[in-house]
Amino acid sequence: MTPRAPELWQMPTQPSPRRRAWVAPVAIVAAVLLVAAGTFTFMMVRSGGTSPLPTPSGAARASAAAAASAATPTADVCAMLDPVQAERLVPGAKISSSTDDNRNDSFVSYIRWGCDWVNRSISYKDVNRNREITVDVSRYWALGTTTAEEAARIQFKGELSQYKYTEKVSNKQQYYSKANVFTGIGDEAAARYQWKHDDQNWYSFGEGVGRVGDVVFKVKYQAGQQNKEADVFSTDTTQSITEQNAIREVKGLLAQLAKSVEAWRAGRPLPYHARPKPSPTPSPSLTRIALPQACVTLKALAAKLVPSTEGAAAASVEGGANVKQCQWWNDALPLGQGKVRFRNLRIAIHTFRDADSARYYLIDERAKAKSTQKSGIGGLTWGAVTKLPGYGQDAFGQAIKQKTDTAQSNRYEIYALDGTTVVWVLYAGSDRPAGTEINDPASVLMSPAEALQGAKSVTRSLLQAL
Repeated sequence: MTPRAPELWQMPTQPSPRRRAWVAPVAIVAAVLLVAAGTFTFMMVRSGGTSPLPTPSGAARASAAAAASAATPTADVCAMLDPVQAERLVPGAKISSSTDDNRNDSFVSYIRWGCDWVNRSISYKDVNRNREITVDVSRYWALGTTTAEEAARIQFKGELSQYKYTEKVSNKQQYYSKANVFTGIGDEAAARYQWKHDDQNWYSFGEGVGRVGDVVFKVKYQAGQQNKEADVFSTDTTQSITEQNAIREVKGLLAQLAKSVEAWRAGRPLPYHARPKPSPTPSPSLTRIALPQACVTLKALAAKLVPSTEGAAAASVEGGANVKQCQWWNDALPLGQGKVRFRNLRIAIHTFRDADSARYYLIDERAKAKSTQKSGIGGLTWGAVTKLPGYGQDAFGQAIKQKTDTAQSNRYEIYALDGTTVVWVLYAGSDRPAGTEINDPASVLMSPAEALQGAKSVTRSLLQAL
């Protein structure tokens, strides 16, 4: 059996907004953690390529590569972009690097260093935005009669030829722009734009290629957004970067890369300096408080739903909102015949500075709920997200069944918007043999109807109290 939790406050971690379509399972896993945490630990109040050329042997190539490796400085590609511009294009990016050493190849010899700046879940008002920069920097080596710079020229020419070919093959579902050739960026540089629109895909991006001596660098910038409440796996309401904006941004990135590659090849310091990493955002600090007036108003109703407990409250500041939270908990209500009852009522009152902020918060929470509706994993089952007319200006609810190592219960959750305020209500419970914990497999879950009606009654009364 899992030991009973101590009497304390603990703020459960909220899942990040989901990445569209291909990351939905990640959101479900995050929701599993959220439900498991939110069941009872928030607060406890207990009752009481080119043609092959002649090349050295494999051993000779390996020996040459090893010697070259010792003489070749590693390219710190992640430091080759202006960090201010990178943050503007991909706010809060996860940055990762890679290396591909291909100097033992018998056709073309190079090392490629790569860096990605990725954030596919940027919450902005009522949309989720996705942003991504991908950079590859490849330095070429002489092979046979082909010099390193000639190999780089061949590679650049091949990329540009592809740009010019694809501009002639656009169709209704996929578009390629004309190649844009730039002067003044490295030795040579070019860019193009493309999009793809069909039932499964809706995206666009700009990409470019440049060369400085024996180094070829490539960059791709992709950006898009979709309404948070769009159906999962759909492309409805998706928007993506325009051709004009994509080419402008890629041109700027190519110029930054050319500047950095020139410095790197010359053995000079790179022109940009990485910004210091921001300090981790601290968890919201909860302060125990007396029951706020809205919760005092609920005491009679709370006593019916969760008998024999006075309730407790706390205050915090979260995401630009002042939050007051209350909970009534009793996991040992005697039923007779060797049975006990568990009941849990939790509420949170989020007060924002303006109505738009409150509305966007409700939209965020509904989008998270929709990412898990009619699904199940790890002992958790989520019901459909249901609109609830008559509860404030906008409201929704969702039933959740939990049969995990943490707890066994049916619960119903409601979010309701009223002006600058969003309220959240959770009502959950189960019955079980006396002397066991709330995770006992023999638990009989509260009926879904009781969980629904209890949550509705509390939401109605809370809105009236506000």
